[in-house]
Amino acid sequence: MVEMAPATPNMTGKKNIRILHLEDIANDAALCLLELRRSQFEVTVDVVQTAEEFSSRLSSGRFDLVLADYKLQGWNGMQAFEIFRKLGYKAPFILVTGAIGEEKVAECMRQGVSDFVFKHHLGRLPMVISRALGEQQLREGHEDSAAALRESEQRFRALAESVASGILVYQGVDCQYANRKAEEITGYTREQLALVSSWEIIHPDSRDLLIEGCLARLQNDEPVTQFELKILTREGEARWVDMTLGKIEISGKPGGLFTINDITERKQAEAEILHMAANDPLTGVANGRYLVDAYNAEAKRHGRTGRPFSLLVFDLDGLKLINDNYGHLVGSRALCRFANVLRSQCRNIDIIARQGGDEFTIILPETAIGGAYTFGKRICQRLSEDHQHPHLTVSFGAAVYEGSGSFEELFASADNAMYAMKSQSPHARVPSSLLYAEPRQA
Repeated sequence: MVEMAPATPNMTGKKNIRILHLEDIANDAALCLLELRRSQFEVTVDVVQTAEEFSSRLSSGRFDLVLADYKLQGWNGMQAFEIFRKLGYKAPFILVTGAIGEEKVAECMRQGVSDFVFKHHLGRLPMVISRALGEQQLREGHEDSAAALRESEQRFRALAESVASGILVYQGVDCQYANRKAEEITGYTREQLALVSSWEIIHPDSRDLLIEGCLARLQNDEPVTQFELKILTREGEARWVDMTLGKIEISGKPGGLFTINDITERKQAEAEILHMAANDPLTGVANGRYLVDAYNAEAKRHGRTGRPFSLLVFDLDGLKLINDNYGHLVGSRALCRFANVLRSQCRNIDIIARQGGDEFTIILPETAIGGAYTFGKRICQRLSEDHQHPHLTVSFGAAVYEGSGSFEELFASADNAMYAMKSQSPHARVPSSLLYAEPRQA
């Protein structure tokens, strides 16, 4: 039996609401329809009585809502609800029943019934239907959004797995996603990355850089920020990565999208080039170009702090005689021997440089002129204790920076002091073993 309520506007936004009403008392079905006629609904109501009719009608058509009496002839509304669920319906299921007790009502609600209306309070029926349909629309909207989001995330994951860059998605310090390339670069599996804070992966040397980059992106509202930093792999190895940081939403929440590329080999090559450009290829100490840069940095520091620094110039005595008597290979070894002595006596903050030939220069931060001459004498003492052949001696001079002047001026002062030391005795600075050494064989 199909009955139509008047075609009047309804509160749910649906043009027509199809209702399947399970009721075996015709008068009660008519009373429900009367209440719907008084409401603002436009509905089509199909009334059925038996389990067979109920199952057949559900299978043959789609309904927006089911109303069902609890007590039926030979069965009940909850058995109808089981049929309803097995057929895959997700529409609201509302019990319209006589007094069944609060405990029974609560049990039905726990099993999934949308709501209930007592027959002696049918005036509530339009409101309950309106609420149930509104909640159903919200659920469907959420499900559609969730399905679209899942589809979007699946497309993102498929794309992320196909690219050659590492992809990491973070919310706060927690990793929500990592592709295979990210596993390869970091040495962590995806499961391990999910348990490790991002702070543990960033190398301590690069943490301030990452913070500054993130702050700059927030302050300037930049969608993407790119920088180079070091990470620590699971094995504790430091690796350089080129990192791009962007914004992303995952599961509806904002996060950070990190794209990383391993540039360790490139950085190592750059460091090697810089080392070669700044270092003497024979002895491995700095060269003259680096020495000037170090002088300028110390001069600026002196301007800020007023702390002294000194410059020493060393000249390896008799290098020409060594080359003439023993050959240039022995002469080169002599230069390396002297450079090793300097390295053994210098602090980490001291700068050793060879400017060519037999001349070495050292910058001693935090050192006044007295300390510089003490250092020079210690070098001479260490050479005197070296029993390798040929025996080596050096001349040296020192000058202290006094707040002004160029590198050339300070170097000239130390160089003059060195030549003053050399001039004390024409042959005193050349070891006798070199003056009387047997000439090398042709």
